[in-house]
Amino acid sequence: MHEHDQQNHPEDDPPRRNFLMEFWAIAVGGIVATFPFLAGLAVLLDPLRKGKSAEGAEMVRIARLDAVPADGVPRQFPVIKAKKDAWTYSPNERVGAVFLVRQEGSDEVQSFNVVCPHAGCFIGFDETSNVFQCPCHTSAFTLEGKIIAPSPSPRDMDSLGTKVEDGWVYVPFVNYIPGKHEQIEK
Repeated sequence: MHEHDQQNHPEDDPPRRNFLMEFWAIAVGGIVATFPFLAGLAVLLDPLRKGKSAEGAEMVRIARLDAVPADGVPRQFPVIKAKKDAWTYSPNERVGAVFLVRQEGSDEVQSFNVVCPHAGCFIGFDETSNVFQCPCHTSAFTLEGKIIAPSPSPRDMDSLGTKVEDGWVYVPFVNYIPGKHEQIEK
């Protein structure tokens, strides 16, 4: 035999090795490419996972009924609930605030989100004029949450339902996008 005939030439190697290398490269590449696709799909479907709209929103315990004076004057209460995102879970996070109003001799409570529907500022209650007032752009609202004209707010204050159970006031807390005529959940 000639020395030339005994040498291994790469083009003479069986295609088996190349096939295995290509197979593993494609398999690993496919697995790696799947993760960004799944992450994107999770973001796209996130609103479906979040759960309920305002009609079926989770009831959040706000305050004891006896902490809401029965004098018809709105009082502001923080909304504390568990907050979860993709990486963290916080069991007691402040997610907003509400005004609670209770009339004399009644156990019924009315609630409003404190966020102004115009630009998202926190509304205050002015006891001297008996109106809700936004400090940012002079939006004003009646005790019932209705707009006092003229006002830059596109809608009334965001009223939230309430439920009183076992001496506690519960609210289906929802934040809405400001600047819209209709309530669109954030």
